[in-house]
Amino acid sequence: MSMTGTGTRRLSIEDFRPRTLDEVLGQEPAVARLRRILQGVRNGTVVPPHLLFHGPPGIGKTAAARAFGREALGEFYEANFSELKPFDNRGEDVLPDIIMKSRVPPPGGAPFRILFFDEVEALTPAALHDLRPAMEGDGGWSVYILACNEVGGLAKALLSRCTVLEFKPVGPEDMRKILGLAIARTPFRLSAAEIDSIVERAHGIPREAVKLLLEEGGAQSPAG
Repeated sequence: MSMTGTGTRRLSIEDFRPRTLDEVLGQEPAVARLRRILQGVRNGTVVPPHLLFHGPPGIGKTAAARAFGREALGEFYEANFSELKPFDNRGEDVLPDIIMKSRVPPPGGAPFRILFFDEVEALTPAALHDLRPAMEGDGGWSVYILACNEVGGLAKALLSRCTVLEFKPVGPEDMRKILGLAIARTPFRLSAAEIDSIVERAHGIPREAVKLLLEEGGAQSPAG
């Protein structure tokens, strides 16, 4: 394994996260459904439904949510896409304030806002109780995107409010494409055998593949 060139900034997994739906590889059914929704948005015929993405950690749910938000909101994305991360305060003392703000028109003339809740299964029972009615009757101002690893623990009342999309482990061919795009953003040079090894060990999880790439590429000696 050899490396050409050196970087001035340490690379992180965030540097390789897809930014558009075209870059979300290996999730064709989910992406196709999102594209159909986007077509309706662009035609001015629909406001997106609430969405729920489920699948293993590191599979691309957050990337898909952000990519969908960018394409649905366009110039309004920065001011109208809000993300509640797993480590944020997500209890019943915070959620009502978020819900109250979601019921007023979005700023800047945006057609709607998007509220993305990652790992929604980690919300407290009281917060989940508040979230369900919030997803109804808000005048179409707010679209909720929920993400979870497993849908089994979520109430049917919550699932019924969402279009549910499954994200599955990525096949070897798409994983090689993901790695190829990632490698192109680095100074690393990997052999075909090294790429095959990463594909096998990643078990269909793009984040794990990129993590392995950074670990092994970072161990290379600069070419001199």
